[in-house]
Amino acid sequence: RSVITVLAKKGIIEFFEREVYRSPFREAPSPAPTGEIVLTDEQQWAFEGLLKQYGDIQNGNEASPAASNGVSVRGAPQSASSSSLGVKSETALLYGVTGSGKTQVFLKLVQEISGQGRGVIVMIPEIALTPQLLAQFRARFGDKVALFHSAMPLGPRLDEWKRVKNGEAQIAVGTRSAVFAPFENLGLIIMDEEQEQTYKSEVDPRFHARDAARFRARFHGALLLLASATPSVETYAQAVNGRYKLFSLTKRYGRALLPAVECADMRAELFEGNTGVFSRLLLDNLRETLSNHQQAILLLNRRGHNTYVSCAACGFVFKCENCSISMTYHSANHRLMCHYCGYSTELRYACPQCGQQSVRFSGLGTQRAESELAAMFPEARILRMDADTTLARFSHEKYFNAFANREYDILLGTQMVAKGLDFPHVTLVGVLGADNALFSDDFRGIERTFSLLTQVAGRSGRGGTPGKAIIQTNDPQNPVIELAAKQDYPAFYEHEMLARRLMRYPPFCDICVLAIFAADEELAHAAAGWVLKKLKDLAGGAFSDERMIVLGPSPAAVPRVAGKYREKLIIKCKNSRRFREMVTAVICAFRSVNSFKNAALSAEINPEHVL
Repeated sequence: RSVITVLAKKGIIEFFEREVYRSPFREAPSPAPTGEIVLTDEQQWAFEGLLKQYGDIQNGNEASPAASNGVSVRGAPQSASSSSLGVKSETALLYGVTGSGKTQVFLKLVQEISGQGRGVIVMIPEIALTPQLLAQFRARFGDKVALFHSAMPLGPRLDEWKRVKNGEAQIAVGTRSAVFAPFENLGLIIMDEEQEQTYKSEVDPRFHARDAARFRARFHGALLLLASATPSVETYAQAVNGRYKLFSLTKRYGRALLPAVECADMRAELFEGNTGVFSRLLLDNLRETLSNHQQAILLLNRRGHNTYVSCAACGFVFKCENCSISMTYHSANHRLMCHYCGYSTELRYACPQCGQQSVRFSGLGTQRAESELAAMFPEARILRMDADTTLARFSHEKYFNAFANREYDILLGTQMVAKGLDFPHVTLVGVLGADNALFSDDFRGIERTFSLLTQVAGRSGRGGTPGKAIIQTNDPQNPVIELAAKQDYPAFYEHEMLARRLMRYPPFCDICVLAIFAADEELAHAAAGWVLKKLKDLAGGAFSDERMIVLGPSPAAVPRVAGKYREKLIIKCKNSRRFREMVTAVICAFRSVNSFKNAALSAEINPEHVL
């Protein structure tokens, strides 16, 4: 060190500091440069309309809040909470059928607005979707792109934050956390697949990325663009009611056509002796797809091998010790696992209740589907993607790149393979267990089922070859499945709005869920009763001007999770300042009751899942 110090004193060398950022793209392949963006007439119309809306915002000249294409839907209400946010023409909805080229419109809009020196945030709902979208943005904008998601190590994540803060990156691509990218001159926020539940944080701090994005768009004078082939009912209601601008893409991009969709009746299959996982219709189409050297995607939104293990002799069900839920059998490590709290135990074939070795496996998971596929198609190269196979860093990029390079013939996975992906050689999509969420007790269950079926069917036929989708169901005449098969979102919206109006659910009101947690079941029940009484007292006194409907208290759908009993009250209300003050008063009073010191109370407005 002394030699170096002397050299510096003599002016031969000099000391300096330069910060070198840790790049999340270090192990990612360099994307090939791309040419000019070419839009169809429909895409160009949407782009020019969005650009004009952006210009109106900058000029302080808000256009009249009417839907851009004059769409009118009967009975579309104004959201109970949107007026309090003051959202007007800063928000637009780009509704387009699957494969209509919404990303091309994004790229053109980002190119225009970032070229003016303003920051851009592009949000996607899942980490699994980042590789393809990120590759497109990096190919066009290079080092101006920063990446944000929770699977990144803290060091690179901090350095990406610094690049945005210092103005070295103009475009932030990522999941929910990207909404907080520190742009000082923000011009555009894009929220792709805006209906996805992953945009809502259901742990403290509880927030929806859409609400944060709307606040930032108004604060910075930016344009918020929501986009989806299956937008949430609340968002579409805002658009057709004129609160948001609506732009529609009704045709697929290029030569691609919407896939033909068929339903396989699994009741008829069982009646005819087929007790397997796959219908004969799906197997025949798989054989044809493989013989034509094309690819297939199969969706099964349940991981593990079997979702239910019981004793055939006495009926004992293997349940989690900490949760009131049956455990899932995983054949990879021969263990039973709880998908709620993570508890795991070795599978014992002797029943702990009667001692008989008569364990029976029921239910279907991705591991079982993979093993049956491998037995029926030994020559096929099968890739399974679920939470068990994508734990490693860059696993999503590695697997999706391998599938895109045709190293696999069949991609089998959970919902991470259902949306936002573009594989031109996929000509067949199969949906296994389409009814799983259709009869959920959550009022959003039907909407989620329609969205998932529509999105996954849209992965087929995106190249020049016509595609097909097979939906396996026990209820092929169900109107939701029929509308998803037709890819008819406007008709589904009309159907769903009738039910929402009748039952008074969003967008005709807001929902507040008060949840009580306690290790003792009696304590949880007593605390829930106390909360209901306190609500009645406040509603009949200081807050008598508030109108609401209170349902409950009642146990949660899964009454016990991670050792805590859970009770809930559902409040149909208007999300006003006065209502929030009342809920705050309930929570503060609850925390001051000494007998409830071992219980917890939380409140959540418009949750994605009712407890």
